[in-house]
Order: sequence, then structure tokens, then C-alpha cells
Amino acid sequence: MARVQAFCGLDCGECEAYTATQTNDPAGLAQVAQKWTRQYGGKEYRADMCVCDGCPSGKRISTAHAATCGVRTCATARGVPTCAHCPDYGCETLKGFFAFAPILQDKLEAIRKKLGE
Repeated sequence: MARVQAFCGLDCGECEAYTATQTNDPAGLAQVAQKWTRQYGGKEYRADMCVCDGCPSGKRISTAHAATCGVRTCATARGVPTCAHCPDYGCETLKGFFAFAPILQDKLEAIRKKLGE
């Protein structure tokens, strides 16, 4: 499977929803939905809410996360491949996202480091 880098630094190939979508695995999408329902309590996810071709693709994106993601919306509007490429890197939108997913800050920092080489 080709590597797809999400705006937030996530390697889409590491995402269960992306993998299940790309392999046309309805059972896998159902498992992701159950997992997200448990993990992000308060909202019930269905398999159709987990379909994702990766946010940079501009195609099908998970209505569970990517459709309302402020990071995706901002990066798309700015036309940057990832937030690491943005001149306003470290903005308030990204800081809020890092509070939710701190591991992705490390991934974006690694991308920024490579850009400076």
C-alpha cells in the first residue's frame, strides 16, 4: 500500500480505518467503529462513519474524524502537504490537536527537521 501522509503527520497506513477502507474490508470497518465507540465514549460510530481514503486525497474521508477536523480544513485551505510545511506551524489549532494526539507532534517535528536539512 502506498504511503499517504496526513496533514497532521499521521501515516495513514498506520490507521485501521484507512487500511480497512483500502482493502475493502467491511468487517474491519465494523471493528474500527466498535473500537472508536468504546474509545471515544458518548458517540456511537458505524462502519460507514469510518470510511477513509486519507485526508490529502480529497476523496472519501471519515465522517467520524476527518470531515470535521480543523487541522485538515486549515491545511487544505493553505495548500500545504502537512502542517510541518506551514509558515504558521505551532498555531492554536495545532496546539489543541497536540493535546488530543501528542504523538503526532513528534511526527511533524521530524518532518520539519527534514525540511531544514
